[in-house]
Amino acid sequence: MISDAQQTQAELTAAKIRTLILNGSLQPGQPLRQDALSEQLSVSRTPLRHALQALAEEGLVETIGYKGARVIELDRGMIDDLFEMRLLLEPVALRSAFPQITKLDLARAEMALDAADAEGEPSRLSALNWDFHYALYRPSKRQMLLRTIEQLNRASALAEVIASSIVARPKKSAAEHRRLLRACQDGDETGAIAALGEHLQLAYHDIQTGEE
Repeated sequence: MISDAQQTQAELTAAKIRTLILNGSLQPGQPLRQDALSEQLSVSRTPLRHALQALAEEGLVETIGYKGARVIELDRGMIDDLFEMRLLLEPVALRSAFPQITKLDLARAEMALDAADAEGEPSRLSALNWDFHYALYRPSKRQMLLRTIEQLNRASALAEVIASSIVARPKKSAAEHRRLLRACQDGDETGAIAALGEHLQLAYHDIQTGEE
């Protein structure tokens, strides 16, 4: 049983490792040796193990039997799966949320976009990207759906890092996000769903292009 203090430490540790992965300091396939990470991050074994488990659930890390863990290596099939699932699930979340979206939700989405415009660090761009999408999906109150979509977004961020597109497409992504936000602000559900689909398709295309 993990204590509250250890749980908090595990969450902080997961955030640090996630940043190292998304900023490219830890490469796909690289072993995550607990001794080295424990010393590097000044954290004990128990919260470190829980942090790695949480990152495995996000799709950023994979465990290797009893041998430890490593940064996941995404192949083309896995990336195809990620975006096919996102293209199916995220429109469902937005459609479910649309009747309940408030001015506050739209303001939160716009704040995330404004912050992203001034950001260059991949891990922060990834976090702000999710903040934007979550602000629009949260009113659906479909918690299992939202958790699944968040996991897919985390893994997609790693795919973008691998394809070197997370820092190459912020301007395009910003324009796509602004079109989606405008449709939501105008109460145009059909236009918002179309803008979301186009955004996900273009992100998928950029990742495919970056891998070639």
